[in-house]
Amino acid sequence: MPDAPHPSLARACVLVPVYNNAATVGDVVRAATAATGLPVLVLDDGSTDGSGDAAKKAGAEVVTHEVNAGKGQALLTGWRAAADRGFSHAICMDADGQHLAEDLPAFVEAIAREPNAIHAGTRPKTGPNVPRSAEIGRAISDFMLWASSAKELAGELPDSQCGFRAYPIAHVLALHLVARRYSMEMEVLVRAAWLGVPLKALPISVFYPPAEERVSHFHKWRDNGRIVSTYTRLMLIRLVWPITHPRKKLLP
Repeated sequence: MPDAPHPSLARACVLVPVYNNAATVGDVVRAATAATGLPVLVLDDGSTDGSGDAAKKAGAEVVTHEVNAGKGQALLTGWRAAADRGFSHAICMDADGQHLAEDLPAFVEAIAREPNAIHAGTRPKTGPNVPRSAEIGRAISDFMLWASSAKELAGELPDSQCGFRAYPIAHVLALHLVARRYSMEMEVLVRAAWLGVPLKALPISVFYPPAEERVSHFHKWRDNGRIVSTYTRLMLIRLVWPITHPRKKLLP
């Protein structure tokens, strides 16, 4: 696989997967455009509330799944669409307004500094507005990320559940990812670490709206079950990896 482009040649876009967030996606698109001037590509994952139209009105290019396929599949489709348009990197942010556009310039700078790395937005672990369920879920997921790839992480543990990340597209499309829903965001970190793609923690802020205003499609039991299942599968693969893939690396 060829190296990611030299920093001076890197071309990034902002990628926003959306599913039924019509009330917020337009503001996210406008804020991202104002913060960076980068093109914004929205992947409408089968929304039924007009999210795609709201994103178009705000100035984004919209690629559409006819039916909901899950966030992981939305990211994969978005990465492929971005690559087809000549982009080398995609800065992914959620459509619900939790990720702040003011953090986008830091991702642009990080891409220029280390174009081969995945730069993972890393939220404060605790705070007055951080839901207790988010604290617990992240702690468990972070531990499983460490358990799956501690040898390759070189002491740096990024936020395993935050969707605000900058991805080198060619590298992540070469990972042969299996998961297609929320757990894919954990799988991409593990598989990237195995194959020598650096994982860099980039501190970000996050906005947690009041519970009565929060729109989330994360199902506490079903999606956490998928996350645990994905990590279990990856840890089992990791046990035999030195035998089955003794020298396989995307990057040295």
